[in-house]
Amino acid sequence: MKVKLVIATTVPETLFTILRGQPRWLSEHFDVVCVTSPGLQNAQVREAEGVEVIEVPMSRGISPVKDLFSIMRMCKVLRDLKPDIVHSYTPKAGLVAMLSAFFLRIPIRVHTFTGLVFPTCSGLKRQLLITVDRLICFSATRVVPEGLGVAYDLSVNKVTGKTLEVIGHGNIAGVDVDYFCPSFSGRLEIGERLGFVFCFVGRLNRDKGIAELVRAFQKVSQPAKLIIVGELDQTAPIDDETISMIRSDSSIITTGFLSDIRPALAICDAVVLPSYREGFPNALLQAGAMAKPAIASDINGCNEIVKNGHNGLLVTPGSVESLLFAMNEFLHMDEGELLKLGNSARKMVVERFDQSTYRESLLKFYQERIDEAFH
Repeated sequence: MKVKLVIATTVPETLFTILRGQPRWLSEHFDVVCVTSPGLQNAQVREAEGVEVIEVPMSRGISPVKDLFSIMRMCKVLRDLKPDIVHSYTPKAGLVAMLSAFFLRIPIRVHTFTGLVFPTCSGLKRQLLITVDRLICFSATRVVPEGLGVAYDLSVNKVTGKTLEVIGHGNIAGVDVDYFCPSFSGRLEIGERLGFVFCFVGRLNRDKGIAELVRAFQKVSQPAKLIIVGELDQTAPIDDETISMIRSDSSIITTGFLSDIRPALAICDAVVLPSYREGFPNALLQAGAMAKPAIASDINGCNEIVKNGHNGLLVTPGSVESLLFAMNEFLHMDEGELLKLGNSARKMVVERFDQSTYRESLLKFYQERIDEAFH
């Protein structure tokens, strides 16, 4: 009998994009079941991963009544499945899955913090979010921060006293460096190419710094284009003024959600991620694998991937002036300087974040937890 592993995420998009291929690979070693909210992508996840996908509604926002219903539903699912391991990703899945697994005394309960919301909040909301994170940590037998920055925030804010173990060098899936490679030949159609092309990849969430990005872009010193890849995040959408600026600027191309972001990365000269907070951003890893230098905020996660002057530039979060300075720096670099930064980005991702290496580290992590629990 294989050990039964339940992977829980708040929304199916996480399984369809970031964790793509991981459940199928893990099913070679475990009996894998995925649990996530209802969504059109679940059918695609079932087909792509070859594993059972069970739907449990989970809302992203703060909603005690809905959360209680989700926990009751999750308890029923886990009671029927009788898993040996429950591993949750993202905040709401962590709350729902870890509490349910704790109530049912499932022996191995792992939660991965893919990013913390409370550091950018204040007052009562901050305290509420910290309390929820403490509850998740209390319910889990093992707490996994996605990166060293997340581990630091959990520790310094006394969210948990449990051992914090980053898997591999960080991130939750690693990067398929053969899939995301510089030789990819597809290109996004962006019309006439005038000068430098910047690219942003991510949910259109106000904490991603899109307002600053658009304002900085409109002040750059040379003709350029900006590609924005991602759909509007209804839980924390960008402001109406920024949306209007994006729509009225012919130099800004929006694509919405793309299941394959390689054509957008292939056509750009650099990626920009001016977030206020991150866990361990996949967009920077994937762009780096395609030898694209980056401009990113000097925050947890981003500064674990982007080394200033080595494979990109770091900027002050929330600062239009700092972002504009970095974008103009890129505009004035010659082709050789950009190529050097891009090659350094590719080299770092291959050496530290290759998907196959990460998966072996994840498997080793599970095997150690199994030995602790059952031997």
